[in-house]
Amino acid sequence: MNSEPRATHLMLVRHGQSLYNRDGASAPVDSGLTELGWKQSQLVADWLARAYKADVLISSPLLRAQQTADIISQRVGLAVLTQSGLEEAEQSYWQELPSAAESAPFALWDSPWLPTPATAPNYCAFRDRVRQALAEILARHWGKRMIIVTHGGTIGTIVRSLFGGHAMPVVTENSGVTHLGWQEGRWELIVHNSQCHLGLMTSPQGSAQVLDTRPLSPWARERHLQAVLDRYDRSAHAYPLKPSPQEERQLRALARLAAPAQDAVVIDMACGAGAVALAFAPYVAWVTGVDISPAMLERAEQARLAIGARNVRFRWGDATALPFPDRTADLITCRDLWQHCSDPGLFLKEASRVAKPSGRLLLDGAVGSDDPIKRVTHEAIEVHLDPSFLKLYTLQEIQKLLSRSGMRIEKQEPYEVFLETEDWLSQAASDEGTRAVVRSMLEASLEGDAAGLHLRRSRDGTLSFVQQRLRLLAAPRSPAET
Repeated sequence: MNSEPRATHLMLVRHGQSLYNRDGASAPVDSGLTELGWKQSQLVADWLARAYKADVLISSPLLRAQQTADIISQRVGLAVLTQSGLEEAEQSYWQELPSAAESAPFALWDSPWLPTPATAPNYCAFRDRVRQALAEILARHWGKRMIIVTHGGTIGTIVRSLFGGHAMPVVTENSGVTHLGWQEGRWELIVHNSQCHLGLMTSPQGSAQVLDTRPLSPWARERHLQAVLDRYDRSAHAYPLKPSPQEERQLRALARLAAPAQDAVVIDMACGAGAVALAFAPYVAWVTGVDISPAMLERAEQARLAIGARNVRFRWGDATALPFPDRTADLITCRDLWQHCSDPGLFLKEASRVAKPSGRLLLDGAVGSDDPIKRVTHEAIEVHLDPSFLKLYTLQEIQKLLSRSGMRIEKQEPYEVFLETEDWLSQAASDEGTRAVVRSMLEASLEGDAAGLHLRRSRDGTLSFVQQRLRLLAAPRSPAET
């Protein structure tokens, strides 16, 4: 390391906010990101891509750091290298650091205090672990520009140790950036805890709020993507952590149709609140759910923690640009996506790309009536409730979409779902004015079943209807079939 081929730079990034950061002991220590944490990660990733040309991307093994690093990886185009030893301290060491009396702010100015195993056992053990991890990183990547996604305690300990200020607490906020450089035989602290990427304002309570939460996605330039994000970020809290009995039956039917092998790797596209991903977890080796909605990803993580699923992880990603290499999954699942896509062929093409040669695609969603007038009436109701809703496809249209994407249908099961109108409206989390208009539209379609929904009114005046749906299993066509 003495040859110094060029300057070495460490960009230390604290992970985005996790459920444990926000909720404390009510969430496991190694929990995933919150909605805010996903947005913080998107914004710091965008800033790093624009402001810092990195050679290496490294992450702590803990989930909140891995999810933050994954977002950065998608933005800067570097694979994530995992380094053990960067994890947050398991034992509290704060009380082991010396402190000055409140009335003596300069009492530690010339303090020679150094931690020892006798005076600060937890801090010394943590510090030794972090030093070993950092030494391994520097040995492999000396002279490079690194992004290291880790934890507040880890960053503080690195800063204290490199600059000899062991008595001083070092605070780093979620997604805060600390830049260290080695030049001319010494470490330089270039910046600490920068959050310029967030576009901060201060609330009356003094807490930071994110102003700019633009999604980072190929769809980000399309107005429709923002409508999808608005709809699902708004309604995520309305999704139950545990499926209803009716949904549980539907999920079991999906699993039966796919019949995956026990060692299967599954990718759940547009995973939403995680119901499909978690339903497949008991039957396969690994499931990764992918969604563009930060709020839905938080809800999915809460649902995962509620049942203790250890073989499921959630990632931020666009269904038309999945964050996976080619030929990754044995099974691709996707529920209720096609009606929100301006070009369903794009996500079908992406599903084909990440599926193994023997892989399968499992689709599930609402279908429209073969009667074009009823279908258009039904679409108008859906669009008024949900501006991100684009189109109802008929069974024949879905079959054509799959055929054009180079896939053949192996199995298909049309089925019906009975829905209470008020439950359906509540899950959309729309304002009362919108709900009132949709109720009126449903009332108007009662006569002659104008929307093809088989609407019925109960004795107490409430409305219910039947949604026509389709689940199907498709596979790539063989060369002989093309």
